[in-house]
Amino acid sequence: MHKLAVAGILALATVLSSTGAENGGAPPRSVSVLYAGSLVTPMEGAIKDELRKSNIDFEGQPGGSKALAHLIAAGLRTPDVFISVDPALVLSLRDKVASATTFAATSLGIGWSQSSRYASLFSDVAAGKRPLEQALETDGLRIGRTDPKLDPKGSYTLAGMRIWLGAGAARHILGDDENAEQIFPEEDLLARVDTGQADVGFFYRTEAMARGYRFIALPGKAALTDRITYTFATLKAAPHPNEARRFAEFILSGDGRAILERAGLSYLNPPQTLRL
Repeated sequence: MHKLAVAGILALATVLSSTGAENGGAPPRSVSVLYAGSLVTPMEGAIKDELRKSNIDFEGQPGGSKALAHLIAAGLRTPDVFISVDPALVLSLRDKVASATTFAATSLGIGWSQSSRYASLFSDVAAGKRPLEQALETDGLRIGRTDPKLDPKGSYTLAGMRIWLGAGAARHILGDDENAEQIFPEEDLLARVDTGQADVGFFYRTEAMARGYRFIALPGKAALTDRITYTFATLKAAPHPNEARRFAEFILSGDGRAILERAGLSYLNPPQTLRL
């Protein structure tokens, strides 16, 4: 055999050997998770990084919880875990769910980047110098929100605004429920605010904090803190049941809990086990 070919084989063997040693000689295991897009920043950042230390590959797909539930119901996705905003969506999948726990809550409000062209305006709102409703009526303000047909946050936005301002005033700010000028996919809304395609957005406190945005909760009951909750569901047909179990422990009571609390989730004490 040619000396260069032999040298190449030996070099490759050395790389593979060192890689196996780093991972304790075992290939990484996977956990597949469909999760509410409002969790994308911690899930694809600190959560993924922490799991990698335990030799677990996090295979996540963010999206609107309603849309993800439809994919599971139709058999188009078979994840290990589904993390949903709105426990009713998990209950609608009860024939596919092995166990489910509602574990955390958050609030609804307005979030904006410090680079937003209206950052100073909403900073005045946060400082109590200007009413929030007046700021939201600013000519030319580009508001971002999610589709109420696909994402619970889109529905909560409509509900919260109507609780706060009444149907007429809410419509003046939001337009039609399906106003195409305001609606973006759940997984894209943060990026739209980052790039200035939207000046402010309707967000959960969780995702705004995780992204480093400023955040103002909608006033009083309009923040819907008692209604906006996250539910962790393990699927009966989980392809990786052992990893799903470890991931549940990690999120519900392990190091993942601290990560998500830093990202703005308020864990329930005690958590609520759903009766399927």
